[in-house]
Amino acid sequence: MSVVVYPVVLALSHVAGGGAVVAFLLSLLLVLPLVLVALPVRQASAAPVDLGPDGYFSGLSAGALPVVDKDNETPGVPQDGWANTRRIVFGKQGNTGTYGGATVSGGYKTLAVGAVASVPDANSYSQFGNLAHTKSATTSVDADEALLWADDTVTAGFAFDTNATYRNTFDSATGPYQSNLAAVSDAVGLANYSSFEQSLLRAAAVEGVCTAAQPVGCPSGSYMQQSDSVNPYRVFALSVGDLNKFLGATSGYVSSDTNLVCLSSTCANNSSGFWLRSARWDAANAVFSVRNGGIRPIGEFANLSFGLRPAVRLNLDGLVLSALSSNQSQGASGDLRLTFVESDKQLHTWSASVVGAAGSRTLSLSGSSDLGSDLGWKVVDPVTFTVLGSGRTSAGGNMVLPESLMTSATTDYDLYVWGQEDGSATVGLTNRATEPVKMTITGWKVQVPPSYGIEVTGTTMGGLKAYKIGDYTDIVFDHTGALRSVKLETPAGLVSALLAAAGVAGGVGVDAGNPIAWVASHWLGYPTSPLSDDVTSAFSPYAGSLQLFARALAGDTASLGPVAGSLPAGTFSSPSTVVLPVSGPGLYLVVDDSQALGGSLPIIVGTRVFNPALDAGDGRMVDFADAGVKGKPRLGRASLKTSVLDVSKRVVNDAGMDGFDLGSQVEYEIALQVPDLSSFASLPYSSYVFALSDVADAGLTLPAASSVRVLMDVPSPDTDVTGTPGLSVGVSGQTVSVDGLKVLFAEDVSGRVANKASVPVGSLIRIRYSAVLNAGASLSAPGGGGLHPNVNTATLTRSRVAGVSPGWDDAGPGVESRSAVAHAYVFGLDLVKVDKDDTTRVLGGAGFEVSRDGQPLGFVQVGPGVYRLAVPGDVGVLSEVFSHTDGTLKLLGVEARALSLRETVAPSGYFKVPAFMVEVLPVWNTDASEVTLASYRTHGTSLAYVSQDGRAVMVADPAHSLANLPYTGGVGILILLVLAILFLVFAVRPYYLSHRAETTANILS
Repeated sequence: MSVVVYPVVLALSHVAGGGAVVAFLLSLLLVLPLVLVALPVRQASAAPVDLGPDGYFSGLSAGALPVVDKDNETPGVPQDGWANTRRIVFGKQGNTGTYGGATVSGGYKTLAVGAVASVPDANSYSQFGNLAHTKSATTSVDADEALLWADDTVTAGFAFDTNATYRNTFDSATGPYQSNLAAVSDAVGLANYSSFEQSLLRAAAVEGVCTAAQPVGCPSGSYMQQSDSVNPYRVFALSVGDLNKFLGATSGYVSSDTNLVCLSSTCANNSSGFWLRSARWDAANAVFSVRNGGIRPIGEFANLSFGLRPAVRLNLDGLVLSALSSNQSQGASGDLRLTFVESDKQLHTWSASVVGAAGSRTLSLSGSSDLGSDLGWKVVDPVTFTVLGSGRTSAGGNMVLPESLMTSATTDYDLYVWGQEDGSATVGLTNRATEPVKMTITGWKVQVPPSYGIEVTGTTMGGLKAYKIGDYTDIVFDHTGALRSVKLETPAGLVSALLAAAGVAGGVGVDAGNPIAWVASHWLGYPTSPLSDDVTSAFSPYAGSLQLFARALAGDTASLGPVAGSLPAGTFSSPSTVVLPVSGPGLYLVVDDSQALGGSLPIIVGTRVFNPALDAGDGRMVDFADAGVKGKPRLGRASLKTSVLDVSKRVVNDAGMDGFDLGSQVEYEIALQVPDLSSFASLPYSSYVFALSDVADAGLTLPAASSVRVLMDVPSPDTDVTGTPGLSVGVSGQTVSVDGLKVLFAEDVSGRVANKASVPVGSLIRIRYSAVLNAGASLSAPGGGGLHPNVNTATLTRSRVAGVSPGWDDAGPGVESRSAVAHAYVFGLDLVKVDKDDTTRVLGGAGFEVSRDGQPLGFVQVGPGVYRLAVPGDVGVLSEVFSHTDGTLKLLGVEARALSLRETVAPSGYFKVPAFMVEVLPVWNTDASEVTLASYRTHGTSLAYVSQDGRAVMVADPAHSLANLPYTGGVGILILLVLAILFLVFAVRPYYLSHRAETTANILS
């Protein structure tokens, strides 16, 4: 909860007896409380990070045909669609570095925005009737793609076909063959655009061409002889049908079509016009072209000197901005330049602010990125989703904010900022950009957005990539600001992939419209009512439906869209904890690219959530209040999980990695791999040994044998095989024994042991049980106080036919053994009560109430100032704990989560300290199996702090004195009231005496 404090301000007037009045008012100031306004916690929604609208293409609907849509828009002006369509500068301009050194205008106009399917028989010569040879297929345009056409030719004239006998074949599989037009198209594509621009152009077959062998061509027959080209092309000539479909041409054999003319009506580079790629179907040596002035001949011999007027299919997925080429601002007219995000380029540092008075406000930006120190920006209306203004910091760029369009002081206008490298006329006019950061401008203040990441711990030689598989929606916070609830939505485009993966993992009845929500409620490990069906994979790297779901997704990451965050190989080559940055709030799949070489299994983890109502800082990124309780996973944390060994063991319900309270159940999982018995052909089945013994420390109370479960992952995940005949489970003292495990995977074949065909080698056997941490459990203390885990050691003993296997121990004749250890931690807290002004003076008798997540905890006293967390069956449970006469207070038997302490009784002569929180922070080793260090962290008041040696939390009480009045609580207010009354007595008395004397004088006069 955020609290705003309004100070009380009083104006004092000079009157008779003013000193007394001032004293009187000062006394009131001492007792007047400050006004506290508690701001209500708002429900918040989170949206995935995106590039936002670009300003031009985002204003066009899918399937738009800009030239045709704007044709005859001006009354009395026919064929004005081309003139009314915005010009885009793209590629090189001038003649530096271009194909053949030809002059290039660099201007393009948009003919279509996809998706637009190819029309097989578009006819731009309707005046000749329905003739097959005047028709052709049109160019197809994919979704999120634009078809652009240059406003002039970019080459000198050249022949369509350079062979001795001219033919209309565009390209062919025989030979293989490319016409001169096809070859020049390829050459122009390599020369006239930057390498970055080339990466934005889709190379694909073009429709409506002749692909017959060049000596033959397509001289006669149906127009159905038209084919898709054999080769892919980034740059290409339009077809006859394109003139009809995208430019509205239906006639023009002998008359000019204004939509088709070159930039200056006379095509550049001495071209007589430009080639079309479609052949004339009644003559093998005839193809189509457009002459200067926009006249379309019905057939031309292949040796005429026409140039290439290129068309391109531009992928719009990474487009962040379309803006005026001059200064990158927005405007209704003028040439546009495009800015695209370049993959893996990042903005590292940035600052943004609004400067200037009303009417002259500008945006001040600075920063650095993989592309240098220049930045680009745009302001977007969040309601209309339109670009209101844009600019850049480089020379000549616009930094003026669109004040006339940002009319609401309360609207959160979206501000996008990115690192930018400007294009150039000699290299390519398109700008390159980093992925933008998104923030808001509200009331002319720039609001900094949160950054999202997943804290990953472990070791691997591989690199990590994160894919977003769930969007957070309908986020609700509780009264403390913690996360209360959040809904998951399947991102657009991932429904089919997630649905298929859920099916592979054994999901039945999966929500076909929102599969990730179904997966989360059934498998993710966030307890619901009723509890989740399977939470195995939320904490275990070995098995479970969630892990199978993750593996299915990791096997086809191409279907998951772009990478939402990555860390390079080598980041975790040594034990490390590193934040993996991701694109925004949501659920992610983290994939290790070295899993096949022993790297981590895929991990599914959600980010924490940003709560803007909390005070600034990392504390605004919040988790569920009960994260880590009863196995509920923590958000924003992940441990790299390597594949299972022959035998391994792990605590599986400590997802929060913060240990346990005394009295808690610790759930263990032992995983065994089914061995390969092909080398055991000489061993009788009766002699084969495969048995498990699991020994627990005395601080753990083992369950009854009937509560131990044995599971396998065949024939389906989590198949319970505990009752299999020949398999026996026993519990005696501190030992769990599982004998006869061989019946699960081995069989007697003519007296010899062999693998069952139905159980593949490498299949998993898992033993699950829960033990209770009893009052005798070992405790660990922060700050070097000692780490004492409660240890379980599982030992697998199996037969061998030769020497002892590497990594195994000799367990006697013909057998070997290998052990795996799991640690369960319980922590203790040490507090020392001291005088604030003299920390060498210890204070006994201070009482505290201890709570967690708003729930009070009960303790039993085990010594002076020493208390243990109560467990079921304890008597004399206390709700208050008291410091010993030496000032010490020990709280034993708690997990490493924040405890809230409220002082209920202060030592005599001292004020109570404000409520504070103490948290134990354990540091785990690389595979999250053992704590290597623990430390304290305090919150709430500066009077509770960690000692210099880190072994205790010092709690400093202020003594009763005027110097300590700011620290007062309940008793302090009483002291203030007494002081105020004294001030009042001394202030009012002279005022009263003065007033009485003045009155007496008036009466006498």
